[in-house]
Amino acid sequence: MRIFEPLRRRAQSSLSALHKADSWLFFRVNRLPHPPWFDQLMSVFALIMTRGDGWLLGLLVAAIVTRGKQRRSFMRTMRRIAPPLWLVTGVVELGIKRVFRRKRPFLQKAEAILVGLPPKHYSFPSGHAASAFAGAWLLSREQPRGRWLYYAVAAVVAFSRVYKGVHYPGDVIAGALTGMGLARFFRLIVLWLRKGI
Repeated sequence: MRIFEPLRRRAQSSLSALHKADSWLFFRVNRLPHPPWFDQLMSVFALIMTRGDGWLLGLLVAAIVTRGKQRRSFMRTMRRIAPPLWLVTGVVELGIKRVFRRKRPFLQKAEAILVGLPPKHYSFPSGHAASAFAGAWLLSREQPRGRWLYYAVAAVVAFSRVYKGVHYPGDVIAGALTGMGLARFFRLIVLWLRKGI
């Protein structure tokens, strides 16, 4: 086992450096000015985007205010993205987080600013970022004209999680990448199952 000791030390050193960079970036965002109106806005925004529900709500509103072909298009998009979106959220929240068990930054850093109620689950990866970027990826396949808007909304969700003190930047980056990867995988499965029916 001594053969692996230098490799283990190098891995620990790399992880330690990553954690330091993650903490440094966390405080750069988390210590931005916190006017009460902006705290409230970020809290409401995060609540709406829980599980990616904001994407489906947006599609429902779009379907209600439009007619004919456009309405059918929005409803079809909602039916197509809901299953893979919820599968992504379930895998991240009920599976991946329980493997890594990373503590939230407000539990590890006494000087962290926490906005709102403290979440009870683990930190890595961010479920909000995963479902936000999964939704952006799925929507960009169905309604490509709004691609930049979808990813801008997802980026604001990711920012809000660090700003509110509930995630490290590494959590939201990993959540975004995981969400998009799983969205692609689950979309293929859903499409395959629909063709078989």
